[in-house]
Amino acid sequence: MRRDPAGSASPNRGARFVTSRQASPNPKDAVSPSRREAAKALFAIENGAKIADVLELKRGLIPEDEALLRELVYGCTRQKRLLDYHLNNFCATEYEKLPLEIKTALRLGLYQLLFLTRVPAHAAVYESVNLVKQAGQDKMAGFTNAVLRTIETKKTELETKGKDELDTLAIKYSHPTWVVKRWATQWPLERVEEVLKADNQPHPVFLNVTPGKREKVLEDLSKQKVQLAEVGWPENTLRLKNHEGGLFSGESFQQGDWIVQDWTPQAMLALLPIGENQRAWDVCSAPGGKTVGLAWRVGEKGHVTASDSSPERRKRLVGNIKRVGLKQVLIFDHEIEKISPAQKFDLAWVDAPCSGTGVLARRADLRWKLNLKDISAHSDQQKDLLEQAQGHLYPKGYLVYSTCSMEFEENEAVIAAFLKLHPEFKVFTLTVPEGHAEILPGEKGLTFLPTDEHDGGFISVLTRE
Repeated sequence: MRRDPAGSASPNRGARFVTSRQASPNPKDAVSPSRREAAKALFAIENGAKIADVLELKRGLIPEDEALLRELVYGCTRQKRLLDYHLNNFCATEYEKLPLEIKTALRLGLYQLLFLTRVPAHAAVYESVNLVKQAGQDKMAGFTNAVLRTIETKKTELETKGKDELDTLAIKYSHPTWVVKRWATQWPLERVEEVLKADNQPHPVFLNVTPGKREKVLEDLSKQKVQLAEVGWPENTLRLKNHEGGLFSGESFQQGDWIVQDWTPQAMLALLPIGENQRAWDVCSAPGGKTVGLAWRVGEKGHVTASDSSPERRKRLVGNIKRVGLKQVLIFDHEIEKISPAQKFDLAWVDAPCSGTGVLARRADLRWKLNLKDISAHSDQQKDLLEQAQGHLYPKGYLVYSTCSMEFEENEAVIAAFLKLHPEFKVFTLTVPEGHAEILPGEKGLTFLPTDEHDGGFISVLTRE
């Protein structure tokens, strides 16, 4: 069923969602703090803001409202294409011409109707209508109410149908069609669908724990009402179940007993051929998770040099290393080209800038900002970083290359190009424990497929013949 927007009003495209500090709206038109702030955040994201930045803003919300805010912002951003598809079917061609404030209110309402069963339908519709009023779009309030209530009565009948099978899949799981088509050339359709599903799931939080302090961390955090689950591999990894008492409020965090780090980089760290007393270089190190992991691997008598091209990112790196208290880490406060040729390492790790298609669940807004050109945008930089790093290896050293990308051009193709220039290197085989079917072995390295637990990515380890 298609419905046209009611009335012939000329919407004010410059309107904004009001806050409690602005002119007080009619009490009957009130909006809960979480939905009001979610609308403002989504509006900012549509105008170019990053989702991580808008969610870092201090809003003074109680924990329950903060949780709903994050759910709404991440959910509406991930599911934007699917939401717009259904809304367009009920608004006809006029939907694309609606002002952003109206689209935002409609997306928020529809997301709650389709995905948040605990939210009463009347509340989702009522507050979306009030958001429209607070944006100064009173004449569109009736239209908003009619569209959402109509979809609510027909939501069990909703279907998705694109131009072809892959386009339908892209709409169903709210991804750009060009991304789905690329992945369909790499993996079977069933596996592509698993990845698409994973990209729409919030991932759990994982902790990387200082070796030898696992039991201490479990005990300390339990006192803070933080519940953790054991993870079989890697051995120093813990999975967060809940954190009612505040994860970062206790001594365990301040003492540097653990860091927050996704499971995938922890697994990559566990696979690396490096041990105690060795020297490592984390080439693109900020914010410092890999640096910390490497430092724990080489021990107090080892050494890790951490570098990063961005001065701002290096500031974050310094703060994180200082909190963990790692004396074996040296932060190189210059461009990596200035590292002395005499500096040699047992292992150099290039975690290269990339398109980020393996982290679309965490960076929910990224899927709508990427285009095909982004896949090869970092190619020269990726190859250059590898070239610089290889010159600082001991003869028997290891060169590690990783990305958070799923794309051939940023992964296998980069390794192939490097090996062509440096035939003295070969791919070092990494052994993955059983039970990890999401880690795909290839001739040039390992591809980590995203799951509902963790991000995706790629890693390759090279060594001289």
